[in-house]
Amino acid sequence: MMRKLFLLSVLLVSCSLAKAQQNAQFTNFLFNSFALQPAQAGLQKCLDARVGYRNQWVGFENNPQTLFISAHQRLDKISKEKGVIHGVGLIIEGDNTGFTGRTSLHAVYAIHLPLSRKTRISFGVGIGALQYRFDASQVRVLGPNNGPDPILGNSESEFALPDIKAGIWLYGKYWFAGLAGHHLTNPTFDNIGEDVQMQPNFNLMAGRIFPGGNKMSYIPAAQLKFTGNSTPSFDVNFWADYDDVVALGVAFRSEDAVAGMLKFSFLDYFTVAYAYDVTYSKVRLGSSNSHEIILGISACPRNQKVGFVPCNAYD
Repeated sequence: MMRKLFLLSVLLVSCSLAKAQQNAQFTNFLFNSFALQPAQAGLQKCLDARVGYRNQWVGFENNPQTLFISAHQRLDKISKEKGVIHGVGLIIEGDNTGFTGRTSLHAVYAIHLPLSRKTRISFGVGIGALQYRFDASQVRVLGPNNGPDPILGNSESEFALPDIKAGIWLYGKYWFAGLAGHHLTNPTFDNIGEDVQMQPNFNLMAGRIFPGGNKMSYIPAAQLKFTGNSTPSFDVNFWADYDDVVALGVAFRSEDAVAGMLKFSFLDYFTVAYAYDVTYSKVRLGSSNSHEIILGISACPRNQKVGFVPCNAYD
């Protein structure tokens, strides 16, 4: 019974693509912020990479699962003007939910410009493609005269389309804010369902770093996600960080979950972050938790200050 209810809920979401298309969500959005904000490419001097996995709503059969890889690098050699920095990156993400799946790949470019001695602004764009998969054989929906639904029956099992994301990022030594848009090509396609149009997703993110005594720092951050006429989603993170070595955090997602987070660095070049979500929405009737783990790899040692503005929010 639970499997049928879950598949039905996924079908309803899939069929509402004409009005909204939400991306995969991440509890620890600060540690995975480049995947959400292309304007961050080149924010760190050395190659910076993330590999992560999210297993959402554990206990549901065919529950949402997301795997991603991202990396970006500053290009000092092509900078012609003092203070102007270029960055490039790559973002790969795979997301599967029930009988639907999505794989995306974006090549990213960003330019960082000084506004003052303490403030910078960057602009980034990611150009790539989306591949969608739809297994109609797993769907049982009756159409006219109690026969098979003709729309679903004629849906293609796999297709690809171009995709663009872009963002703007404003930051100083102890604060940051930015807006990013995903799926800006806003394509219309008839491969799945009828008159389906993918809507742009927008992400507004901001945060502040408060240095404390005894090598401590405190980092509150929030993001607002919205798509077309859908209900916006609001996420909050709060971290207590000790010397960029170990950090504890809590998170809240509107109408969905609260979470505990842990992050620690080891061997100078590696950082691991883990988040455990406790669901309080109606989904808790079938599942009470989600797991998210991210491995960060930097080509520069942890104790080497290499960013424009040393900032342990991203490390």
